[in-house]
Amino acid sequence: MNQHHEYERVFKHFDENGDGKISPEELQQCVKAVGGELSLAEAEMAVEELDTDGDGLLGLEDFLRFVEEVGEEEKVKDLKEAFKMYEMEGCGCITPKSLKRMLSRLGDSDF
Repeated sequence: MNQHHEYERVFKHFDENGDGKISPEELQQCVKAVGGELSLAEAEMAVEELDTDGDGLLGLEDFLRFVEEVGEEEKVKDLKEAFKMYEMEGCGCITPKSLKRMLSRLGDSDF
């Protein structure tokens, strides 16, 4: 099953009244169910930003954009964490010395 269908299943699960829309409260519950945290105010802001038809609710396509944005934020967070592993000298950049040190910690002694 492809990812789009998985997200559609999630959407339908949290669309409690079956109207094809997710309210900010339902979005908050959805995020909580997957282990995230989203305040009601944050959920309302997300719905306001992503709601394409102006009804104050997220349709499936709006929800898919939300999932995509959250995924991008996670990728950026992961990249920042990885960068910090290589940037060991506190200078805000990866130096040849810090790169060599990290690669040797990872078991690559060819450097």
